[in-house]
Amino acid sequence: MTVDGPGTDPASSGPQPYEYVIIGGGIHGTCLVNYLLAESGHTHQDLCLVEPREQLLASFATKARQCGMRTLRSTFVHHIDTEPFSLESFAEGADREDELVSTEDYPSRPTLKLFLDHARYVINRRDIDDCHLQSRVTGVTRTGADDLLEVQTDAGTLEARHVVLAIGLGGPRTVPAWSTSLPEDAPLAHVWDDEFDPTTAAEFSGQTFVVGGGITAAQLACSLSEHTDVTLLSRHDLEFELTEADPYWINWRHIEQEIHTLPSGSKARLDRIRAVRNDATIPPYVERRLNEACDCDGLDIRRGEITSAYATDDGLLVRFDDGTTATNAQVVLATGLDPVPEHPVVGSVAESLSLERGADGFPILDDRTLAWRGTDGTRSAVYVSGALAEPSVGPFARNIVGARRVAERLLASRQGPSSERAPSAARGRS
Repeated sequence: MTVDGPGTDPASSGPQPYEYVIIGGGIHGTCLVNYLLAESGHTHQDLCLVEPREQLLASFATKARQCGMRTLRSTFVHHIDTEPFSLESFAEGADREDELVSTEDYPSRPTLKLFLDHARYVINRRDIDDCHLQSRVTGVTRTGADDLLEVQTDAGTLEARHVVLAIGLGGPRTVPAWSTSLPEDAPLAHVWDDEFDPTTAAEFSGQTFVVGGGITAAQLACSLSEHTDVTLLSRHDLEFELTEADPYWINWRHIEQEIHTLPSGSKARLDRIRAVRNDATIPPYVERRLNEACDCDGLDIRRGEITSAYATDDGLLVRFDDGTTATNAQVVLATGLDPVPEHPVVGSVAESLSLERGADGFPILDDRTLAWRGTDGTRSAVYVSGALAEPSVGPFARNIVGARRVAERLLASRQGPSSERAPSAARGRS
């Protein structure tokens, strides 16, 4: 079965191949389509954005609301549009400048609602929804003709000259071992579960434990503490940083000097990126929310971890690493997601197209174009965005600004895949 969609030419004998099929309709995928429409001369018939949810950015919006996000951590110049000051102009035109929240020693940040409303404005203005195929990708293979790729989806097969993986962080949830033996109806949830409802969690009559030590756990604990007693349980002391990394890591020249000089696919690249990313940290404006919640006696912050939990008629009986216990409890995990290289689509694409993977399973990319290299050293027609591109794009790869950097690389690579072999030094491992 072949999908008839925007790539169909009525004057031809059948569907025409798409120039790009983008897998994932989150911030990265939507941003890339916007750039391709605005800057590359491609039309809606050239592009297909495959996303299983009914609306683009739905996963991001849902996750943001589930964890109680009020404002973005990124500044107002980071969004899905091509012009840096587009969001600011949108806010001014709608008389919503008050939703650009001032930040000490840092540019203003948009509220979640302003960011999402601006994104919807961009999607509508550029008719990006016309490129959206609501379906799920199950695999990517070669057609054997004209160097085309076949993208298998639940709705049928798409043909494409290029494929972009923009799958985000939507892999399996990271959960502690003690949680796996509890019955399904136990008062235990992960903040990223599709069915997690913070409103329902806030109605629990007993003690609520939010497990985690980063910004997601902190925001969730603050939000729930407005309605019920909450303990934020972290294995480490809380750490506070304004941004996910120092802003100079946004500069592509800096990335070339500090990352691309290390061997492609090497652990050295990942070690350098992880050393400069402020993972599991909380920005100062969320720290203030934590302090206010503690002052109102709705929140307690505790260092430690749960070692076991048992379901009872009144909730969970949990035991902590210091030997103490709590009864009539519910637990909400804010413990993140499994590493993105473990996403099933990544392994499937790598295997079917003979693409090379490096340290921790990350794709080995051509640093200039972000094309995934084949095991024979040639550049494929598969490109990568988001956290999956971190070894080439750097510590901000998964962030909004990372989507812009990938878009710029994608536009620069419009000459298409090349059979040029990677220099042997660049393909080494450390």
